[in-house]
Amino acid sequence: MRLLRLVDRYCDRTLLLLLRTFLDIIALRKGPEQIPHSWLLLTLAIASMLVASLCALVLIDPAGEQSLSLSLLTNAVGIGFYAAVLVITGYSRRMLQTLTTVLGCGAILTMLFVAEFVFLRPFLGAGFAGVIATLTIFWSVPVEGHIIARAIDRHWFFGIAIAIAAFVLQFAFQSYAAQSLGTG
Repeated sequence: MRLLRLVDRYCDRTLLLLLRTFLDIIALRKGPEQIPHSWLLLTLAIASMLVASLCALVLIDPAGEQSLSLSLLTNAVGIGFYAAVLVITGYSRRMLQTLTTVLGCGAILTMLFVAEFVFLRPFLGAGFAGVIATLTIFWSVPVEGHIIARAIDRHWFFGIAIAIAAFVLQFAFQSYAAQSLGTG
């Protein structure tokens, strides 16, 4: 029984440290090199992003105008773009940590977006709450720029340019796909 409590306490501390590291990355204080090189952690980050995307669709778009598959494909386009940047720049050995960081921070920012929208909507109305919550999503651009700049050992502004390119690519993909599918 004592061993079980010790394991529980260790897991709690480890998960809190990991969450704190993701929050420090979102605050631009740490980089992807602080995240362990782990396939399990990448799997957990992917699952977190799936849950966050599903929560966003269910809580913000209950009418079902957006589709989960389109949201996930748009995320995959961004991840593929960042993977290509790592390969082209010769830093593919940092792929696992970088993609884990992008997905983990993206899941946290998506959940923050959902929480802001859901909690502010009754007080400010859907329109204004949506604008405020969208600022959180825009913060993902400098966060992803910071992550990619640290991953490829370049200046922060270079990373921001890459993140803006990824954002534009994802926006264009989502707009085209939604128009093609007749959902947007």
